[in-house]
Amino acid sequence: MEEVNYSQKIGEQIRKYRKQRGLSLQNLSQRIHKGHATLSKYESGQIIMDVNTLYDIAHALHVRVEQLIYAEPVAGSLDNNMGIPKFFQGVRQFYMYYYDGRINAINRSVVDILERSGDNTFRIMMYMNISDYASYLDCEHTFSGVMQHFDSLTNMHLVNRDTPMDELNLCILATYLDEPKKWGMVSGVSSRPLMPTAARVLVTKVKCKENKELIDSLKISKDDIKKLKLYNMLVVT
Repeated sequence: MEEVNYSQKIGEQIRKYRKQRGLSLQNLSQRIHKGHATLSKYESGQIIMDVNTLYDIAHALHVRVEQLIYAEPVAGSLDNNMGIPKFFQGVRQFYMYYYDGRINAINRSVVDILERSGDNTFRIMMYMNISDYASYLDCEHTFSGVMQHFDSLTNMHLVNRDTPMDELNLCILATYLDEPKKWGMVSGVSSRPLMPTAARVLVTKVKCKENKELIDSLKISKDDIKKLKLYNMLVVT
């Protein structure tokens, strides 16, 4: 297994949030009372920063310190398979897709299962709207939260680590069946424009081939519209 350079991973997060906030190296270095050359080495992982500096940088960027720390998925088994439905057994990472009609494109997300935090409950991180699987940490939105398994479904509650008002709830049906993919429903707050939304999502154990067939399956169909009229709500079965 390739060794992870944690200083470099933290530096990449610092650079990401610094650029998101429109700050130059000089701007941020002044806020934390460090030289911009030193900050540049922090971002490249050339030198290791102390804990106090890490907190100073988080404060200057208006993020929680956890947002700068690289969260590595756990290796090996998650204790055991007790309480884990068939679909998720042996899974450390999975993928979520939905079709965004505002941009006429598939929105792809990666979810890391970090650790067990209670009975049938696990801490997770979701990286939403990624452009490259190889660097999925560099995404549009990062969410942290919990995944909880029940007999007939799995629920996930996630909070945007940069905009806490943005919360997502994801429900996946029949995860006790061992299948390569599952349909689910995600609901939350859209930022383009700001409004409550709900969408059908495809959750898979492996990356999907993004073709017309996948796009058509993610789009609202005539059958979905019939169900909308019948139940007066968006449903996923």
